[in-house]
Amino acid sequence: MASLQHVYRRGHIFWWRRVHDLFYTRRVDVRLSLGTTDRFEARNRGAALSAALPGVRSMLEQEIRKNSEVTEGELRAIAREMYDARLLEVCTMQRADPSLAEFHSASNLAFIVYFERLRSLGGHASFLPAEERSWLERGCDSQRIADLKTIIAMRENKGVSPIRREEIDRHLTRAGFTPDDKLRWMLELLLYPAYRDAYADAEIELQDSYQDLKFDGSEDDELDNIVDPQPNAGSSKTSISKKWLAWTPIEVAEAMIAATPKLSGHRKKGKRGSSTVEEQTLRQIRWAAMGF
Repeated sequence: MASLQHVYRRGHIFWWRRVHDLFYTRRVDVRLSLGTTDRFEARNRGAALSAALPGVRSMLEQEIRKNSEVTEGELRAIAREMYDARLLEVCTMQRADPSLAEFHSASNLAFIVYFERLRSLGGHASFLPAEERSWLERGCDSQRIADLKTIIAMRENKGVSPIRREEIDRHLTRAGFTPDDKLRWMLELLLYPAYRDAYADAEIELQDSYQDLKFDGSEDDELDNIVDPQPNAGSSKTSISKKWLAWTPIEVAEAMIAATPKLSGHRKKGKRGSSTVEEQTLRQIRWAAMGF
């Protein structure tokens, strides 16, 4: 039945079928009996239905927009797509000018803190002196705080925000919803952790691209000898390779991950998929390294 587009035969009767993805999470499976056993008549009727389908689809989309309420799954799907778009945007910018790797890294780390702050506060708030003291007490360096204050000031004083309203509206419209203040606010709350992770993953990609980390069999010996499990009785110092002392916390974390392939192997037979467990575990290790 390959010569009859979208037409198939069930029993002696020909049928017409089209499956359409409407927006992010809706699928419409249309199956209609053509009411004929004649192959040529079925071809003509199927062609007529295919020609009319764009108008029918447009009508369905309009009805969905008017009569549907957004669901948690739909909002999360939109936030995930916006995460992918922001990660691609940042990584492309970083690759386009590798000479500014240090600047890109500082920017990534500042935005990680910025979006984590938005997530923890549940929205925007001015940066007050008491909060600055709190960040300092928690071990955040002064340059990171200065960068955070710059991002906040850009939004408050110049209206320049890393969360762009036009992008939110475009994605909501594409998903079949008419943007309004409530929908924008609901989606923005999901963008705080999504964009935080986008900049965190962009930083990991930056480190992987511009830092020459090579792991071979010799590295395993060094990893085993980072800390002496039984130091000499008269010494309280640990033996650490000079190469490891020269590496940054992120480099050390990547070395540990590379040298420990079964990091989360004890969970591989659990109810959750191994890929999900490993991704979460490795993300936590890298987050800890970024904190240092």
